[in-house]
Amino acid sequence: MEEKTSFDRIIDDFLEHTIVTMTAIQRYNTKQIIKPQNVMEHEGSVAFIAMVLSDYLNAAGVKNDAEKVMRIAITHDKDEVVSGDINFIAKYRHGQLSEDLRESLDKLGDHVIRELYERIGDKELSDRYYGMYKEEKNRKSLESKIVKLADWIDVIIYARQEQALGNRGMFEAERNARESFVGLFNQITGGRE
Repeated sequence: MEEKTSFDRIIDDFLEHTIVTMTAIQRYNTKQIIKPQNVMEHEGSVAFIAMVLSDYLNAAGVKNDAEKVMRIAITHDKDEVVSGDINFIAKYRHGQLSEDLRESLDKLGDHVIRELYERIGDKELSDRYYGMYKEEKNRKSLESKIVKLADWIDVIIYARQEQALGNRGMFEAERNARESFVGLFNQITGGRE
C-alpha cells in the first residue's frame, strides 16, 4: 500500500469527514420541520447570501473585504460537526443558564475546531482557518458581522419556506432572526439602506 500524500490526507482526514458529518446534521432539530435543512445546506446558503450582501454593502459605501467575508462564511458553524445545531431559545432565552450554555459551547467549539482543522495536517492552514472561526465567533470585524447578517437572512428565508409549506411553528424563528438582523444591519450601516 502506498503512502498517502499530504493532499490525500486533506481529502480523507479533513474534507470527507467534515462534509459527510455536516450533511448528516439536521438544523432545527427541536422543531417540527416539513423540509429538513442540514448544516452543509445552511453553510452554502450563508456563503451565497454573504457574497451578495458584501457586494451590496460595498456598493452602498460600507467597504469590506469580500474575500474575507466569503472565507468566514464558508468556515462558520464548523463546530456543529460535534455539537450539532443548538436552538435559539436554549442559547438566548434562559438568562444565566443560556449564558453558561453559550460559554460551554464556545469552549467546546474552540476545542473541536482546533481538532478538526488539525486533520488538515498543515499547521499554517489549520491556524488560518481557526483564526477565521474565532473571528466569526467574536463578531468584532465588519466582515464577521456581515456573515452573521447572512446567517440571519438564511434563517428568515428558511422560516418563510417552512411557513409556505404550512409550518406555523417557524413564525417565531423568522421574527427572532428579523429583529436580530435589523439591529445589526442598522449598526453596520448607521441606519441607512
